Amino acid sequence: MKNFVLPLLALSHLYSVPSLKRVCTHFLERGGLTKENVIDVLQLARNCDAPRLSLICLRMVVKDFKSVSSTEGWKVMKHANRSLEQELVESVIEEDSRKDEKLRKLEEKKVYLQLYEAMEALLHICKDGCRTIGPCDKALKGSQVACNFPACKGLETLVRHFSNCKTRVPGGCIHCKRMWQLLELHSRMCDEPDFCKVPLCRHFKEKMKQQTKKDEAKWRLLVSKVIAAKNSLGPFSLAQRSIAIATP
Repeated sequence: MKNFVLPLLALSHLYSVPSLKRVCTHFLERGGLTKENVIDVLQLARNCDAPRLSLICLRMVVKDFKSVSSTEGWKVMKHANRSLEQELVESVIEEDSRKDEKLRKLEEKKVYLQLYEAMEALLHICKDGCRTIGPCDKALKGSQVACNFPACKGLETLVRHFSNCKTRVPGGCIHCKRMWQLLELHSRMCDEPDFCKVPLCRHFKEKMKQQTKKDEAKWRLLVSKVIAAKNSLGPFSLAQRSIAIATP
C-alpha cells in the first residue's frame, strides 16, 4: 500500500471510486506523510479534491518548513509551480507572525496580571497589614510569616521606600513614581473611596476631574486591560485564589 498509495489516489479520483479514495487519504492522514513526500501529496490532494488531506499537508509544511524545503520534492515543485512555492512561504510567514503576536499578547497579559496582583497586595497591606508593614491599629506578624499575596513582598519594599524617600515627588524618583502610579491605578479601580484605607484614594478620584481627555483615555485603557486580565483567570482560578488567601 505504501508504495502505491499516490497512484491509487490519483486513479480513485480519475475513475470516481470514493471508497478507494477514502482508503488512500486515510492511510496518508494516519502516518503516511513524510517530509520527503508531503509536497507531492499536497499537490496531488489539491488535484484530487481532498481538502482535508491538503490541509494536513499544509500544516506539516508550515510546522517543519526548514526540513521540507530542503527535500527533492520541494526543489522540483519550486521550478514547476512557483505560485505554490510563494503560497507556502507566505503561509509560513503568516504562522510565524501569529506566533509572535500570541507571544506578545501573553507577555502583555502577564504584565496586567502583575498589576492586578499589586492592587490586591496594596489593599491587603493598607487594610490588614502584612508582616512588617500595615495600619497602626493592626498587629503585625513579622518578616518570617509567609504571605499568600504574590506581589506583597515587592510591594512592601516599595511602600517602605516611598515612606522614607526624600525626593518622592512624581518624576523625581523612579521607585516613587511607580508607587504614585499604583496608587492612582488603585483609585481608578476602587468603588469605595470614602471608606478605602489606601492612601490618597480620594485624592486621585478628585484629580481625575482635572485630567485631560488624552490622559483619561490612557488610564481607562489601562484599567480595562487589568480588569480583562483578572477576568481571564476564570471563576475556578479565582476560587482557588480565594482558598489560598484564606489558608493560614
